[in-house]
Order: sequence, then C-alpha cells, then structure tokens
Amino acid sequence: MEERIMKADLHLHSTASDGLLPPAGVAAAAAQAGYTLIALTDHDSTDGVKEARAAGEKLGMRVLTGVELSCGAQKEIHILGYGFDPDHGPLREFCRERREQRISRTRRMTELLAQMGMPVSFDRVQEIARGVVGRPHVARALLEAGHVKSVSEAFDRYISPGKPAYVPKEDVRVADAVRLIHEAGGVAVLAHPMELKMGEASLASLIGEWKEQGLDGIEVWHPSAQNNHAAFLHALALCEGMLVTGGSDFHGADLHGGRIGDGLERWRDVQDDVQRLLAWINQRKE
Repeated sequence: MEERIMKADLHLHSTASDGLLPPAGVAAAAAQAGYTLIALTDHDSTDGVKEARAAGEKLGMRVLTGVELSCGAQKEIHILGYGFDPDHGPLREFCRERREQRISRTRRMTELLAQMGMPVSFDRVQEIARGVVGRPHVARALLEAGHVKSVSEAFDRYISPGKPAYVPKEDVRVADAVRLIHEAGGVAVLAHPMELKMGEASLASLIGEWKEQGLDGIEVWHPSAQNNHAAFLHALALCEGMLVTGGSDFHGADLHGGRIGDGLERWRDVQDDVQRLLAWINQRKE
C-alpha cells in the first residue's frame, strides 16, 4: 500500500466510552487538524467505530478500527487493538461484560465519595457520560458539585489507583486481551507503557513476557513518554521486532487539557511505522 500518511493519531476517545465528542465529532476535529489517519480506541467499546468511519470517509480521512481493552486490577494495563472485525462476537461480548462492570464499579466509587463527605449522584454521572461510564465522568461530577477545583485534582486526590475512592477493575490477563484481538483479526499494542510507572529494566522484562504471549507492538509516542522515555521505548520496540505506534489519548479539550496530536511531535517515522502496522493487519486478515 503506497498511501502517504502525513499525520496520524492512533489513540482517540469518544462518547462511546469516556470522551467528550461523539465519534463523528472526533473524526471532524481530527480532519480539521490535518490528520489523514486516525483510530477511534474507546475503552472496552467498539460502538462508535462505524459512525467514525462513515464520517471519515466523507472527510477524505481514513479511520482505522480500534479499541482499548482494560486489563489488570490494582495496576491498570491497557491493550490497544487495531484493524479487527468490530462485529466479532467474542470481542463484543467481552466489551459488553466490561461495560457492565464499569457501571457497578462507578456506582461503588460514588458510594465511597459519599462516605467521605463528597456526595455525587450516580444518576448525574450517567447523564454526564451519555454512554459508557468511567472515572472521567466521576471526576467531572465532583467538579460540578464543587468538591474539587479541577478534573486533575479529582484524579490525583480521590480516584486514581491507591487513592481513597478508587475501585479496581476485575482482573483480565494481557494474554487474554491479546488473544481476543487476534481472533477478531487485529493486532495488539501496549498502550502508554510509562503510565505503568515501572523502572526501565522491569518494564522491558514485562514487555518481553507479553511479546511471548502475542503482543505485537508498543505505543511509543504518547504524552506520558517524555524525553528519554520515548527513546527507551523506541529502542525496545526495535530490539524486540515489535510495531511502533503513537497516539495522543485524546478525550476532549476539557479533559486533562489534551488536544489531538499531543505527544506526537517527535514521531518522525510515522509514515514507515504506519505502513508496517497496516501491513501486519493485512497479514493477520490473511
């Protein structure tokens, strides 16, 4: 495939999970910013993919099928899937179960916050979400109720791992998430490795284990990978013969201050990396 990919952002969220914009709105915002290839990677949901792809076609922009599957328990691990069949039954069932778990988990967070003297209505959290509920919606409800001064403060003080109102997800092994993505015809990439907050040696060892379990790539270019972190991840991916991807993890301008394309300024080899990703996807389908 000789298509020239000038700008790509392969990690974007919409209202199908915990983003602020609808899927078509994400595609429109990316096209306005000059992107020619994006992936909608909602948390445990593929519901927005078809809408985003249809909008992308009208805008002359390619939208790659994507998802971000939640793994781990106390330590959150996210696996990005690309190029799979969004109608694959087992993958859709997995996402349905995870969404139901998100509802019970979010309800428990609101109960803990109420016990701490910071009541927020679960119904209001659902209204804010307009789709799959998650921690960003709890954070926005806390801000709306005047309990915090910013979304970041809500995360930092109350709903991040180790904080008093955090409720861990049910544990899912990386190997199982990777297998689901492969069975659906896609490739699996570790999202934002630096958010695991591990030393380089430990992280390299863990990624090596996950590669043995089928992991295809590493999201090297991401806002969390600053300075020498990106260089380390890039060298690791090359050493392991794994795919290199990049994404801004955009949820909306009001969440974490992010913009489409954040953290991707240093992704110099985007053309080669994207073509290799697309080639792997084509091989998986064969």
